[in-house]
Amino acid sequence: MPKVTASEVLTYSLKREQAQFAEEAERLAKQAAYIAANPPADGRTVSGDIARLMQEAAFLLKRAATIEAGLEAVGLMGAETATPEQ
Repeated sequence: MPKVTASEVLTYSLKREQAQFAEEAERLAKQAAYIAANPPADGRTVSGDIARLMQEAAFLLKRAATIEAGLEAVGLMGAETATPEQ
C-alpha cells in the first residue's frame, strides 16, 4: 500500500480550497456588479450593500491568507525532505 505524506494531503486540501475560493470570489464579483447596476430599492441601502460586500471580501482575504500559508507549508515540507538528515 502506498504511503501518503502530510505534504500530499495538504496539497490535495489546498487544491480543493483554491477551487472553492475561486467560486466564492466569482460570486462576490457578480454580487458587486449587480449592486452597482441596480440602484437601491425600498428596504435596501447602498451602505448596507457595501457593508455586506466588505464583510464577504474580508472573509475571502482571510481564506487567501490561509491558502498562502498552506502553500508555504507545503514548500517547507518539500525543502525539508530534500535536505539530507545530519
